[in-house]
Amino acid sequence: FEKGFVRNHEEQEYVSDLANAKVADGNLVITAERGSGKTRSAALESNQFWRYGYFEFRAQIPTGKGTWPAIWFLGQGIRKHEAEYIGWPKCGEIDLMENVGFNPNDVHFTIHTAQPSGNGHASKGTHITLDKPWDDFHVYGLDWTAKHLDLYFDGKEVFTYANDGVNPWPFDKPEFILLNLAIGGDWGGQHGVDASIFPSVFKVDYVRVYQ
Repeated sequence: FEKGFVRNHEEQEYVSDLANAKVADGNLVITAERGSGKTRSAALESNQFWRYGYFEFRAQIPTGKGTWPAIWFLGQGIRKHEAEYIGWPKCGEIDLMENVGFNPNDVHFTIHTAQPSGNGHASKGTHITLDKPWDDFHVYGLDWTAKHLDLYFDGKEVFTYANDGVNPWPFDKPEFILLNLAIGGDWGGQHGVDASIFPSVFKVDYVRVYQ
């Protein structure tokens, strides 16, 4: 569990509490709730690191103004206690799924790195527009090799990021998985947070890693 107020000026405090993250009916259930003026949710990260492989997640996102669920990866080099600490964005970030509740029909897929110069932040990605993507479970996939990152939605490739000598490529180092439900923040909160969304629930049926 991540703990505290972690990033992006988000409203929620991340806690390690079964009220906010538990396994029920075969799903990981991440719940954001608000009470006594405080918002609590959960963010989980894998203890294991991987380099290359096929990663697949079956999940059902919440909706409502202020929600910001995500399935993503960060390079091991973001952790200050690691010997190869390089920080963000040099460590590389793979956002396999993001959705913001004020724009609920769009699902975003984004790669974050340093600029080719090594300074500053660069991002490339895409989004797809769906009819009520929160109404059901969908499958998000990442095929990660030494040559490319291919991102999938329900079995269809939606974005490719190539190791082509032009794009920065920090993805030759291990990364770990994060699953979280943020509320508000720099992006998710651009149009405020609707108090009626609580409790807000993000369900993950499975996480599968193939190597």
